[in-house]
Amino acid sequence: MAQRPSFDLTKLTTADKILLGGSLLMFIDTFLPWQRVCIGILGICPSANAWGGNGSFAGVLLGLFTIALLIGEVMIVAGVAMPPNIPMSTVMAGLTLGTVLFAVIKFLIVIGKSGSYGAWIGLILALVIAYGGYMKMQEAKVIASPPGDTGFTA
Repeated sequence: MAQRPSFDLTKLTTADKILLGGSLLMFIDTFLPWQRVCIGILGICPSANAWGGNGSFAGVLLGLFTIALLIGEVMIVAGVAMPPNIPMSTVMAGLTLGTVLFAVIKFLIVIGKSGSYGAWIGLILALVIAYGGYMKMQEAKVIASPPGDTGFTA
């Protein structure tokens, strides 16, 4: 009988925990108001989330990269093995870069045109995800270097 994957969060590195939490919160944040315009006398304040409004192309790509990053982290947690010819670290680095890049692009487009609190939360979460990606790269460097290698050559 095939063994089912199980979720064991204790096996995750700190970088994986940051990426998992950051991508989950970023996905939730994409549904918060990123733009809000209040019409003076009427008191009507329509809003747009990251998926719509100005720069919606960046918001849609942000959402898709965030979903892919979240799925990748869940696969790591579940211990699902990727095919050996696909380096998981490269895939995760690309997904992290795409998430951060499109979050910053969406933020820059939105903040000049009636930005709301969702945009600021998105920027903070993009920085958190970028830090998690940086930590993940540092872990990969430590794992890739041979034991006893100090990095100095004679």
